[in-house]
Amino acid sequence: MKDSQLVTSKLRQIKNTLSSYLTKILPNYQITPITMYTLEFLRKNPDAMAVDLADEFGLTRGAVTQILDKLEQQHLVLRKPHPTSRRSIQIELTEKGTTLVDAILDDYHHEIEKLFTNYSEEELAILKQLLDKLPV
Repeated sequence: MKDSQLVTSKLRQIKNTLSSYLTKILPNYQITPITMYTLEFLRKNPDAMAVDLADEFGLTRGAVTQILDKLEQQHLVLRKPHPTSRRSIQIELTEKGTTLVDAILDDYHHEIEKLFTNYSEEELAILKQLLDKLPV
């Protein structure tokens, strides 16, 4: 197997491990992965509209509406009229939603950090350097 294939395989393993960490944490907060992804997307895109969510996750507008209805009932998001488009609605993360995302990500990062317990500071610096070169 070529080096590039080995690296690709290892990256897939890492992705699966990270996904399992998140899946393990989310039940503590009684939310689903798509709910977390939605909240995190809204945190990174404060001017997002429902159509942005549909495009980002490949969901129908109906599915996005259902997700947003649930999040709004839980007071995690707020729908508000778009400032320039009368037919569009902006989705805003509430303070409660932001606090929830922060707590989940804190737990998630704590789990991920366990992967690095056997690394020296120098090895972590090298790993960071290599990861920074990836076009993501």
